[in-house]
Amino acid sequence: LCATHELDYSDIGIVYTDITSSDVVPLVEDSVNMRCNDTASKIEVCHSSDCASSEWPAVIVPCEVLGSREELDLTTLYLMLSRARVHCSVVIYPFREGRTLDDSPHMLRLLRNLSSFARIIWH
Repeated sequence: LCATHELDYSDIGIVYTDITSSDVVPLVEDSVNMRCNDTASKIEVCHSSDCASSEWPAVIVPCEVLGSREELDLTTLYLMLSRARVHCSVVIYPFREGRTLDDSPHMLRLLRNLSSFARIIWH
């Protein structure tokens, strides 16, 4: 069920997909390794396809929005969110430099719909 044994025992999962920029993943992995002792028992960084049946008490999702591909954006986000049992933090950012979430109306609609259920911080 799990691609790696460590997924069963960590407290926090950081889940990314192929959409996530190639420069974001190493940055996240390096930060986790630098700041946490024995990260294997606390934080697991993994691709969403490697953790399809895994769950963590808390999940962090770096979510890069393509903007023009609504179904892919929302499906991918849902699959990553569903890994969290209790708490999930999502960082949503646009795929291309110079773009904003205003260029992704489907994500703006989603965030408005979730505003009654989730704490949304805009930057």
